[in-house]
Amino acid sequence: MEDGQIRHIDEELERDHTGYVFAKQESGTLHNPYDQEVREFTSIEQGDIASLQRSLEENYTGEIGTLAGDPLRSMKNRGIVVLTLASRAAIRGGVLPETAYSLVDIYTQKIEACTDEASVMDLFHDAEYQYAHMVREIRAQAPREMQTEGMEKRAADLYLERCKTYIFARLHEKISVRDMAEAIGLNANYLSELFHSCEGITVTRYIQREKIRMAKNLLVYSRYTYGEIAAYLGYSSQSHLGRQFKRETGMTMHQYRLRFGRVPELENKY
Repeated sequence: MEDGQIRHIDEELERDHTGYVFAKQESGTLHNPYDQEVREFTSIEQGDIASLQRSLEENYTGEIGTLAGDPLRSMKNRGIVVLTLASRAAIRGGVLPETAYSLVDIYTQKIEACTDEASVMDLFHDAEYQYAHMVREIRAQAPREMQTEGMEKRAADLYLERCKTYIFARLHEKISVRDMAEAIGLNANYLSELFHSCEGITVTRYIQREKIRMAKNLLVYSRYTYGEIAAYLGYSSQSHLGRQFKRETGMTMHQYRLRFGRVPELENKY
């Protein structure tokens, strides 16, 4: 693009922005305050469900903003913005980036399929609560107490992020700590010590916990049988997964599906 064209676009944007702000000031319809947004997404980052609810219930005389000429399209665009900000807040709170990004993809597709504004709003608020619950669960299970030696905190975080990403991508396999360490460029023993000192649990325990987390999702949202879920997650048998699942949750897979399953015909699915 030529310099003259760039200048023309910049001038046009500046003119439109100035006019827009002036019109808002004249009408007295300004945007809602930034501090409400900070409270909203800080609540997600901290996994604080009650604070998130209070933030979403706050009332202001301002506007959210017009993001498209069509009201439904504007609400959908707003939803996508909220999903983006909420996912980043969740990542800062400890949620694995790939997990957070995948949830954005799923909710965006659902939002695009909506035909009314209320449904769009319900979806992106639901996503915010999902992220907050994820952070709260992570913080409850593995409070981060960084105690590394000979390594800056940020470098340790990067190795841990790579480690978790490796695990997330291979939940359907038998995961070897030695193979994982080699893939991210660390000694297996050092990786195990680093992970335990930072996360408060062993790598093996973390892998098991993530597999159980995935099993929960499959029990709630899929039509897979218990045997199929066990095979998908790399377990040698359904009973092997069943024993670990009950130790982790206090329920059998059948009991969990009966209580939380969201697909009606799953009650008698084995």
